[in-house]
Amino acid sequence: MRVLLVKPEFKNVFTKLSLITTEPLELEYMSAICKRNGVEAAICDLTIAGPSLKQMLKRFKPDIVAMTANFVHIHAIRKYVKVIKNYNPAILTLVGGPHAEVKPEDFRFEGIDVIFHSGGFGPFEQILKADGRPDLTSIKGICYQKDGEWIHNEREAFDIASLPFPDRTHLYKNIRKYKYVTMKSCAILKTSYSCPHHCNYCFSTLLNGGQYLCRDPKNVVEEIKEIQCENIWIVDDTFYVDKKKLDAFIEGIKEEKIKKKFSLYFRADFIAANPDYMQKLSEIGVTMCAVGLEVIDDEVLEKYNKKSSVNIILRALEVLKECNITCIGLLMIDIDAPKSYFKRLYQFIKKHELYLSTISILTPMPGTQQYEIYKERIMTSDYRKWDFVHLTIEPTQMSKLVFYFNFYALYVKLAMLIVKNKVLSMKYLLSAVNASVTYWSEVMKGFGRKKG
Repeated sequence: MRVLLVKPEFKNVFTKLSLITTEPLELEYMSAICKRNGVEAAICDLTIAGPSLKQMLKRFKPDIVAMTANFVHIHAIRKYVKVIKNYNPAILTLVGGPHAEVKPEDFRFEGIDVIFHSGGFGPFEQILKADGRPDLTSIKGICYQKDGEWIHNEREAFDIASLPFPDRTHLYKNIRKYKYVTMKSCAILKTSYSCPHHCNYCFSTLLNGGQYLCRDPKNVVEEIKEIQCENIWIVDDTFYVDKKKLDAFIEGIKEEKIKKKFSLYFRADFIAANPDYMQKLSEIGVTMCAVGLEVIDDEVLEKYNKKSSVNIILRALEVLKECNITCIGLLMIDIDAPKSYFKRLYQFIKKHELYLSTISILTPMPGTQQYEIYKERIMTSDYRKWDFVHLTIEPTQMSKLVFYFNFYALYVKLAMLIVKNKVLSMKYLLSAVNASVTYWSEVMKGFGRKKG
């Protein structure tokens, strides 16, 4: 039996900036599961240069095609399913990932055979053990079609301890294509699932049924020892918050004499309250830390249930600077922000030297509390617009046109700041200007169509 594992492509004009391209970790876990069941697998990562889906189907001749999807990928999945079934209608098509986990009903369309809504990788392995001909009624955590009707089986708990180490064969063959900001050639690592916090805008708290699970630090250190890459981005929504686990991780890295560079995520409140831990992390190779600063407005932070404040944010930035850890500020423009906020945010970024910040537009994700608050104001059902750089809600303090203009102008100003301070090259600035101009053209065409 052969299994083709597919990571969908998604393009918007800001992907042209090419700052982040991540290895397909979820598919590498699935590849490892295939190996331990004696099943041949191949990865088709359509986010990087390589064979097309059609070419991989012809070369590999799979019995099963499994795809992973976020909200922005659903249009691509529809297209891929047609390609797969046109090539061979007998291929079993599977889809999973964050979107399928939270809103499996969105994938109930022709060509999809099985949707994974819970259980992590367990239901996938059960299908493999059945040699691709499973009794779907007996597998928890899936949806499937029977007699023209979709059946939603009961939820399955995710057994994090059952995970093998990812099969990184694909990464090593394509190592130069995967990067994270200034980390050229970068592997990614996951130590936990879901999130222990409850910000009302955050999609991650919904995953794994809202159950926060952490891997054993010893197991994580063992995996890091095996990774043949100097740079590792730990992609948990927040790194270990349990200090016993954090101590075990730090000591494990020291004991094994591991010399790598790490980037990870922490909340501002943890950083502000724990400068000693941030120093220890710096000493074992943590060079970058992404922090969900979100907004520089206490009232809005309270509205988001962020459990943070501007004073906490300022202290966290001080701690990171003292520890020589670069802060990647994850910032957001609230949909009800006044026009003056764009200028305030730029001045904040400049003052605190947050040159590697990312700026998104508030986007209420389906399933979140915030979605319920804003759902009457949502103005598009096109999931391709759920990329955090499109307006999905009508702003209240300015027109959509003015909002977009200020948003793109802010990106260009930030790019100029980045290049001026020699964080990235002039090539990045040119890409940012080109992306913003292209995006602005797209917006103007949209307005033109509406007027016409």
